[in-house]
Amino acid sequence: MIKKISIDQLLPGMYVADLNNQWVPSKNASRSGIVKTQVIIDKIRALGVTELFIDSDKGLDCPQGQSADPVKQLQASQFNSLSVQSGTQGAVQRSGKPTVLQERERAKKRYSAAKDMIGSVIEDIKTGKGVNAEAVDHTASDLIESLNANENALTCLSFIRTKDEYLLEHSVNVGLLLGIFAKARRMDDTIVHQLVAGGLLHDIGKILVPLEILNKPGKLEADEWDEMKRHVTYGEQILDVTSGLSDITRSICSIHHERMDGSGYPRNLPAEKISIYGRMAAICDVYDAVTADRVYHIGMGPNDALKKLIEWSIFHLDKDLVYDFIRCLSVYPVGTLVELSSGRAAVIIEANLRQPKLPVVRMFYSTKHQNHVAPEVIDLASKNCSDEIINTLDSRQLGIDIRPFL
Repeated sequence: MIKKISIDQLLPGMYVADLNNQWVPSKNASRSGIVKTQVIIDKIRALGVTELFIDSDKGLDCPQGQSADPVKQLQASQFNSLSVQSGTQGAVQRSGKPTVLQERERAKKRYSAAKDMIGSVIEDIKTGKGVNAEAVDHTASDLIESLNANENALTCLSFIRTKDEYLLEHSVNVGLLLGIFAKARRMDDTIVHQLVAGGLLHDIGKILVPLEILNKPGKLEADEWDEMKRHVTYGEQILDVTSGLSDITRSICSIHHERMDGSGYPRNLPAEKISIYGRMAAICDVYDAVTADRVYHIGMGPNDALKKLIEWSIFHLDKDLVYDFIRCLSVYPVGTLVELSSGRAAVIIEANLRQPKLPVVRMFYSTKHQNHVAPEVIDLASKNCSDEIINTLDSRQLGIDIRPFL
């Protein structure tokens, strides 16, 4: 249980949680963990800290502590339970298929081609032409073929972003995530294809939103926000005159911003009016958006993004589907920066759905000495490997860029 306590209640053996702990020096690799000695407590007190959070499930309890906010409590407990469930309920690990390293080059070409296709669609619409549905279908087929070979290769590429290509990359990424999600739910191949195509086109209406609104770094004014929300309507108008698209593909554009509590847009649909495809698209859209750096916010790590999905599943997102989404990515998804028991930092390049804590990682940094080391790919599930994940890290706090190592 997450509890808030005073500094006077902190004892050796308690586990400091990573909630509201901005007092932890930003250079620290870890911002949570067991308090081992009174010396550490004295140092925390010297920083002027008067209150902090502990996790009684990971260390000593404080009976007098105040239970944390219910949302934070739910977030922590449910995410921990998912860590256990994903080890037994995850999709069957592939066998006899290419590794992420073997699939990487083909995935690069197809990811790049998908961005080019979206760029061509945008230019066609700007010049008064329609959407080339055949090109969209061909791109969806290529992406699905690469996902079938090794979905981790494309997922790695989805985290290597360029700010000025957000619309292109976000469109491709949502298509990829919908493909991974639908495949994990064992949906029919035709449905998987239609969902990937829908993801590729879900934000196409944004090309009709003025750039000064689309790229505004600060908070949007009320009239600007109204215009931003119209991108769904603009997208519907574009796709309505496009032949060769399925109803499911069109629907992704229409309902990916609708929410379970009726607070979404453009129609404020209640939950019973939102299809499973729309609910899946909402989760994929949110996950990719919050992990991306934008002009108005810095993207969060995959692990933190999954926790936010759990928090938002209380009202806005389909709770059961959120859990399914996390299981299909793993609670340690590709792109997560982790600390290993050997004192090194590594980025996950291939998730392990059967044993989430034993993925394939690329190690490249010493958390002890705070410097880069020779990169090395390590399969934590290997019988010869004694390393294990002990924590997740924030690359920004360490001042490192993980993209070259994906």
